[in-house]
Amino acid sequence: MVDLRVARRYARALFEVALKHGQLEQTSEELASLRTLMRASEELRRFFYSPLVPRDYKAMRLRRILKDRILPFVTRLLELLVEKRRENLFEAICDEFERLKEAHLQVERAIITSAVPLDEAQQTALIQKLEQTSGKKILPMFKVDPSLIGGVRIRIGDYQIDGSLRGALDRLRESIALEIERRVVRPTPTE
Repeated sequence: MVDLRVARRYARALFEVALKHGQLEQTSEELASLRTLMRASEELRRFFYSPLVPRDYKAMRLRRILKDRILPFVTRLLELLVEKRRENLFEAICDEFERLKEAHLQVERAIITSAVPLDEAQQTALIQKLEQTSGKKILPMFKVDPSLIGGVRIRIGDYQIDGSLRGALDRLRESIALEIERRVVRPTPTE
């Protein structure tokens, strides 16, 4: 089980060091590369996450492999995770670091789902409108879901805008059901 509070502390510390050194983007890229490498290499994954590999040996091998290839404070993070037996926090730290970076740069990720594929002009217009409305840069991910029937559904963080025909029909159905229930189930007057 990953303790997200601890992962957030590591990510916050790494974020602050990267920001202080003006290496925010490079740190982000290196974490993404390390994450991709870990996912692609079964051998590396087993080595890094194994509790059977002695901590000193693991830290020494990481230093040797990563020396002069990645920023020293990213290497230090990995060493620290190994020393504290918290290698399992690596993925969560990467996620939290990205979240902190995006918040700092005032960037929001948006999932934009439409009933049919949007052409480039529609995508651009939608992104511009979202950026004007939110005051932030939008990083969109476009999806297609024919069950929406028409329109779009936009999710930005915990906020959702449902401009789909499916959403409108669902809201209409709920409204009609509530009205029917209100009219059919009338409270009896107390005497």
